[in-house]
Amino acid sequence: MTGQAIDPVCDRQFLFVTCVNNEQLYRECLEHIRGLEVPDTYTVDTLPIYNAASMTSGYNQALLHGAKYKIYLHQDVFVVHRMFLVDLLRLFTSHPQLGLLGMAGCKAMPPHGVWWGTRGTVGTVNQCNTILRFGEAPEPFEPVEAVDGLLLATQYDVRWRDDLFTGFHFYDVSQSMEFRRRGFIVGVPRQAAPWCEHWDDDLLAAASSHAFEHGRQLFVSHYLDGGTRV
Repeated sequence: MTGQAIDPVCDRQFLFVTCVNNEQLYRECLEHIRGLEVPDTYTVDTLPIYNAASMTSGYNQALLHGAKYKIYLHQDVFVVHRMFLVDLLRLFTSHPQLGLLGMAGCKAMPPHGVWWGTRGTVGTVNQCNTILRFGEAPEPFEPVEAVDGLLLATQYDVRWRDDLFTGFHFYDVSQSMEFRRRGFIVGVPRQAAPWCEHWDDDLLAAASSHAFEHGRQLFVSHYLDGGTRV
């Protein structure tokens, strides 16, 4: 990234950032983005990242873009809440310390480092036509310790830890910790119905992989075992 020009900051722009390896899924993702209600005087841009070596290195490319509001989402995530951008803007402008929003997360990260493996979860997602309700957030959002990476929305730029997480796991909870280290709030909004559909039916296989376990151990050692947890 050294030597590349950084776009001027645009306080009235949303940027959707996606690591892409399946064009069919990404086209449908884009169709849902195009169907969203856009707040007056605001614009929307999209940034597909191809051939990313890791989720963190891919997402770090978005930091060259000047959009104030960045939405990082998987190619198989479809935003179905038409007022998503309107509600997102309302939350961010009303709460300047709210740095990072996710659709689901945990109030306290368990010692093993897997966010959904604890009772204090919150949020909801339509997962392959199954509504997953992790716990209802109060109005307007629930402050949490970490959020899931299916969709992550920010109003400030914090570098993703590509020096630590060189694959496609634990980029999300580590970024949650990095935002909190800087004094920002991480939150999950109240959703009367899920704002997103996630069409990944291979979650259990991914969570049992060697790469997932490697990332988990790295996350625990760096953030939870006397590391930089806040």
